[in-house]
Amino acid sequence: MDRHRTGNPNSSRNARPKGERVNEPDRPIDDTVLRDYLADLLPGGESARVEKALRDSAELRARLEEVRHGRADAQLHSLGAIWKRNRLTCPDRQQWGSYLLDALDPALADYLTFHLQVVECPFCLANLADLKSQSEAAPTSKTRQHKILQSSQHLLKENP
Repeated sequence: MDRHRTGNPNSSRNARPKGERVNEPDRPIDDTVLRDYLADLLPGGESARVEKALRDSAELRARLEEVRHGRADAQLHSLGAIWKRNRLTCPDRQQWGSYLLDALDPALADYLTFHLQVVECPFCLANLADLKSQSEAAPTSKTRQHKILQSSQHLLKENP
């Protein structure tokens, strides 16, 4: 018997690993999809489909508010919500800078790689992207500083 069509809640279709994103564009927009939308767990195309449906349906927007309210009440003080809200496992900018310079203990570097590639923390991905863009812009800034120093060096010399 095909487990996918039985409606069995223990089937492999319904029992997805935590964090796995399912892209089923034809599935109805139910409370589970809305919760995934609020948690930013939907793939881009599915998220766009939900956003379009929200623009088109006042009823769906009202359901989204109900889900948002229920989600906030249920998860406001859970350990997971507090952990996620305070980003307790996120490295700071100094650690990300050291990661970019390959100047970390290998175990910590492995954890940061895991945090980026498996957890896909949006805050840390943005932080790392910002640090990379700053490091790429730094040579331009140093060159400009060097030119200014060169052009005003005669003013820094002592008068005899």
